[in-house]
Amino acid sequence: MESFLYPDQYHHIEQQLYRSVSAHAISIDQDVIQAVQEMAQEEIERTVRLASPEQKQLLANLSAIQDQEDMQRFLQQLKQHVIPFPLVSDKQLEKAFPKIKKLHTPDIDQLDRKEMVYWRWVDKGSGKTCMLIPKEGKFTGIEGYQELSQQKGVCSICNGLEEVSLFTVKKKGQMRGMYSKKGNYICKDPDICNKNITNIEYLYAFVDKLNA
Repeated sequence: MESFLYPDQYHHIEQQLYRSVSAHAISIDQDVIQAVQEMAQEEIERTVRLASPEQKQLLANLSAIQDQEDMQRFLQQLKQHVIPFPLVSDKQLEKAFPKIKKLHTPDIDQLDRKEMVYWRWVDKGSGKTCMLIPKEGKFTGIEGYQELSQQKGVCSICNGLEEVSLFTVKKKGQMRGMYSKKGNYICKDPDICNKNITNIEYLYAFVDKLNA
């Protein structure tokens, strides 16, 4: 079977399974457990388009997953079918970040690309926080500064309640030589942020707002 799940869909399934397994752990009422399981199954079927009988079969019997061990075993199997974050050429990076000369990126081969909805890192040369967002076969690059201070809050990218800090980008103003800043609070840790993304529309809305 070919890979058919995007990382955000994989995270969404993981979140629903966690809720189902938690119901097993905290309740002895079988009606409550069954109701939570059915809601999880419906939510997955609503958000993940399953095209082939093999795909449907893989996600058909989630009620059999009852504890953390079952869940981790299933997720390990399911991860084989996740489409990883695409490999990026130097030319694509240059096009996405035209203002940064000699862009420094971490080794993407050392990252778990099946957990990555987007790619974020700090460029060692410029000190800027860079984000690369794939959409419809193209990449959007965003560069800005993320404050060191952090606080508890809702992330504008993943919508999760995490340790967040202010991220700002510099935008050209309407008058020549004038600039303004746009920004919002995002997760301090990009790995946590990626793992929290179960609805990619928040990420796209974040990008649109900064580029507006």
